[in-house]
Amino acid sequence: MDSNDLPYTHYGQPIDQGYPVDPSLYQEASYYPGAEQSTSSAHLYEPEDNTAGTMSTPVDPRPYKCADCRRDFRRQCDLVKHAHNHSKRRKCPIEGCKGGGAETKDLHRHLWANHPDYARENDIPRVDQPCGWPGCDYYGRTDNLKRHRDNHQHWPAMAPS
Repeated sequence: MDSNDLPYTHYGQPIDQGYPVDPSLYQEASYYPGAEQSTSSAHLYEPEDNTAGTMSTPVDPRPYKCADCRRDFRRQCDLVKHAHNHSKRRKCPIEGCKGGGAETKDLHRHLWANHPDYARENDIPRVDQPCGWPGCDYYGRTDNLKRHRDNHQHWPAMAPS
């Protein structure tokens, strides 16, 4: 074996392995299956067929599209739930109001937010939770309520018990 058979450093000098080196390991073709086809890495980034999961054609993370507003969703069940917003299965009973919601809880939230007298008179259950801060009449979903409470100074240290 001569110096042409040894691997080279990036300085162009052969690397002395200190032991006999099998020159067949350093041939142009790789010992990996299928690598004989090309020694260029350019093919890794060229478009392939439209097989899902390849680097050139990533899978759409939100494949479910609403036909009415083009909003997209990850799960089909979320699209189905969203589609009910367009049909507003639960319409507001107040004359002239176009509000409502996809589900009963959405209608109840709408009634308390926009027509509290009607909601009180008709014993509509509150969907949202009260803030609880003295003098604050805010009601909200649990996630919004936490954000709202952060606006009060020293919450929950001075909150009513």
